[in-house]
Amino acid sequence: MKTSYAAQATDDNHSKKIMTKKLKKKISSARQDQYALIKKQINAMGSLHKNEGKQHIFSMQLTQLINTIPDAILFKNREGRKLITNQLTQSLFKQLDLDWYGKADITPSLVHKKIRTDPKHSRISLKSELRLALEKRQFMLYYQTQVDSARQMLGVEALLRWEHPQYGLIAPDHFIPIAQQSDLILLIDAWVLQTACEQLKLWQSDPLKQDLLLSVNISARQFSQPKFVEQLRRILEETGINATRLRLELTESLMLRDVPNTIKKMKALKLLGVRFSMDNFGTGYSSLSHLKKLPIDQLKIDQFLMRDIAIDSCDAMIVKTIIDMTNKLGINVIAGGVESEQQFACLKHLGCSSYQGYLFGKPMPLNEFEKLISQAAP
Repeated sequence: MKTSYAAQATDDNHSKKIMTKKLKKKISSARQDQYALIKKQINAMGSLHKNEGKQHIFSMQLTQLINTIPDAILFKNREGRKLITNQLTQSLFKQLDLDWYGKADITPSLVHKKIRTDPKHSRISLKSELRLALEKRQFMLYYQTQVDSARQMLGVEALLRWEHPQYGLIAPDHFIPIAQQSDLILLIDAWVLQTACEQLKLWQSDPLKQDLLLSVNISARQFSQPKFVEQLRRILEETGINATRLRLELTESLMLRDVPNTIKKMKALKLLGVRFSMDNFGTGYSSLSHLKKLPIDQLKIDQFLMRDIAIDSCDAMIVKTIIDMTNKLGINVIAGGVESEQQFACLKHLGCSSYQGYLFGKPMPLNEFEKLISQAAP
């Protein structure tokens, strides 16, 4: 009997060794596959970055394809969003002859229409096109409303768009990174600021729009220019606008890059009446001490905290903490990226005072925005 037990134990040990060996082999194989996939992705991204035209087309098409998917599907849950985005990315890499995932099993129903790529355009540097865009006035400002808890309009954010003669409307995410590689970004930023102020001047003589606050995004390159304060002072004098109606949006990371210099410039502009909003709050490393030092009037909570706020108690708790903290400091809070009634209701319950997002209106051209205001007027 003892011999039988010993033999059984020996067999069990042998079986365990075999299973362990197989498991190690599988893990090793999985790691090799993972490394191979990562290598493929790095090579694909490298190829994409080397060709600015192809990178632009890829980014533009991905955004347009995602926009064709109903919100009910796109925002249903995190895994669903990842799956859809991964599949669309996979499909577009395949169209551009870039190996990202290897063999693909794409769900055709997700892609409602194919957008053809122009091989000639992929060989043209977008830098020259961007310079022509300025000369030919292909840039335009879109406007997205900002409202209070009663959905009454408080102001708007000016958002840059490029009306490309061949590819239509292009969002800044697709061309600003290219412009940032040269001083062209400064010319574009200057155009945005000048155009926004000129528009604000026109609104000042209109009873329906004279009380609107206009928010303009300021890039790090633009704000870091030694003569930025003088540049804006000159624009204010030329346009003759009420500077208290102008609000500059600076990202959290920009404000914290050089706090003493940032505060100095902000204080100089606040003496002129200009207001400030900290954009993308929640993505950086701001602390209570920073908020106490920076002369900001508004804090915009980043939209990534909005996604699951109605179903995730942790996200709700973070937003509640931000709102309570800023209220004590006398800073207004606006929630960005509000897309559903559930998010809106949750934010109102948490004490948020201002809102921006697709629920209240997508970015729209000037004529549509002014028509919206006229229709909303009593």
